[in-house]
Amino acid sequence: MKSVVDWRSLQEPLNFVMTVWFTPNRLSGIVGSIAASLLLVQGALLPLRAQEAQALRAETVEPVEDPVAVRRTTTGEVRENLKLKTGDIVSINVFGEASLTGAFTVGPGGEVVFPLLGSIPAAGITAVEVGEKIKALLEADYIRSAQVSVAITEEAKLAPNTITVIGQVTRPGQVAFEKDTPMDLFTAISTAGGITDRGDRSRIELKRRENEDLRTQTLNLESNRVLKLRDKDTVIVHALPEKIVAEKIIQTVTVIGEVKTPGQVPLKDEQPLDIITAIAMSGGFTDVARPSKVIVRRATEAGVQSIEVNVSKMQKDNSQPFLLLPNDTVTVPQSVF
Repeated sequence: MKSVVDWRSLQEPLNFVMTVWFTPNRLSGIVGSIAASLLLVQGALLPLRAQEAQALRAETVEPVEDPVAVRRTTTGEVRENLKLKTGDIVSINVFGEASLTGAFTVGPGGEVVFPLLGSIPAAGITAVEVGEKIKALLEADYIRSAQVSVAITEEAKLAPNTITVIGQVTRPGQVAFEKDTPMDLFTAISTAGGITDRGDRSRIELKRRENEDLRTQTLNLESNRVLKLRDKDTVIVHALPEKIVAEKIIQTVTVIGEVKTPGQVPLKDEQPLDIITAIAMSGGFTDVARPSKVIVRRATEAGVQSIEVNVSKMQKDNSQPFLLLPNDTVTVPQSVF
């Protein structure tokens, strides 16, 4: 059987303890001890919390990308480290000086012409180095503590490959072509205006440098027409012997329409003349020509025959050339807009 405690009987002893023991002085001492203990605990925890906060910041802060490192060219080279070259366009900004800010081209002499300062060497050094030069020159005579920034805005295109075609051609000189575009013997000679009346199509000399050696090869235009040429090759078309020229009976074909120099083109015996060469010898197509619809009119026993030739396709795929006969007339029509 559970005993029942009468709490009212304990009230009087409790009142006595509270009155006698918990005096104001003792209460003040107890409160002071508790406060001191709390301060000690706080002092011990603060360094730990500081360390935790520092570790947390180290974990959550994301790395900042270097803006210079991410601006790269297609070759992977940092753009600010590129050496300037002739034809490059740079943006030069002088803070607070609008008249000294703008786009400037690296000229043929490798210099940038800058207001107040004149010509400043730029080719072969970086844009940052050009900026340092401009800053030093401005601070020397014009602006105190100049703030100058220089950046490449447009790079010059690399020079194209070139082949030299000389000798018995209509327009001797250099023939340029893009680095990724193949150039064959026939196209190179055609671009130079084609072979002249005195040119020997079977005696064409190719000079090519292989490392330190200069090699020479004799070519025939008919059998070597698709021979691939290289940058810096030299093609020399030699002349026919004087006796052969004197005895030769020259026949012609006529090229009219949208060519630059319409007229008659000589046609030699035993040396076939194709339609592309005939057009090239007539100066080539004009800007409004329609190469895909060239008409060849040829006299036959049955009358005049008209033949449509797609010269554009023939040039692109190096297909079988269309050979002309004496007295043929080639008409290049105008393009339809």
